[in-house]
Amino acid sequence: MILRAPAEPSGPLSDAWRHCVGTGRIELALRRDSVVDEEHGTACTARQRMGSPRSPGPRRLDVLHEAAEPGPQHLRVPVEDDRTVLDLTPARHEITLVEVAPVVEEAPEWWDERRLLGTGPR
Repeated sequence: MILRAPAEPSGPLSDAWRHCVGTGRIELALRRDSVVDEEHGTACTARQRMGSPRSPGPRRLDVLHEAAEPGPQHLRVPVEDDRTVLDLTPARHEITLVEVAPVVEEAPEWWDERRLLGTGPR
């Protein structure tokens, strides 16, 4: 079975977003992908690379538990007219959970991160 994503997978953001940010305008969102494929989120590949041990020791078990975690990826995506476009191109045998959350500006207006790094005005 072959599943294909629409050419432009976009849709209106839910009212839950409005509840999160009140009446403020959303301009940016955080996209978090959790990927499970042949390299991420499966202990099978890691076990095969270990030589397929019958009874892995504690250290190898730790490696297998770590390999079983989905591979995370974090991206910032723009929001325009309450919509965001998610470009999804899954690889063969890949499953991706995509979570999108609004980015709410919490810094005061006078805040300037360039000053922290010593590159801004003094």
